Parts: sequence; C-alpha cells; structure tokens
Amino acid sequence: MTQKSKMTDRAMPTVSLSALCSEAADHVAKARLSLFDESGDADRALLHLDEAIFCLKRLLAHGRAGTSGARARLHSA
Repeated sequence: MTQKSKMTDRAMPTVSLSALCSEAADHVAKARLSLFDESGDADRALLHLDEAIFCLKRLLAHGRAGTSGARARLHSA
C-alpha cells in the first residue's frame, strides 16, 4: 500500500457501498425537503447536494479501484 493510500484510509473511514448509497440518497432527500419546506433554504439544499456528490465520488473511486485491480490481476496471470 502506498503512503498516499494509507493517508486516504485514515482520512476516510471504511464504509460499505450500501451505506454510501444510503447516505447519498438521504442527502438528496434532505436537499429536496430544504427546497420545498416553508423556509425554502437553497443554501442548505446545496450543502446536502454537495454531501451527496461527495458520497457518489467515493463510490466512483471505489469502483475504479476495483476495476483497475481486476485488470492488474488479469495482466499478471
């Protein structure tokens, strides 16, 4: 494991993929509620959407890491 990936592991705790999906969905739902409640707080909605995007980026990174790892194993065989 490289030094950079060790640092990333400490910065972002391990979370299951289903937990990340659930967290992203929760933030999207909260953003929607923020827009359509009495206050209509767009800033709060944007914060929730940013958090949802962060979750999706982590999912993407996990998928890319798994895909590149599979390719590396295929090439070395």
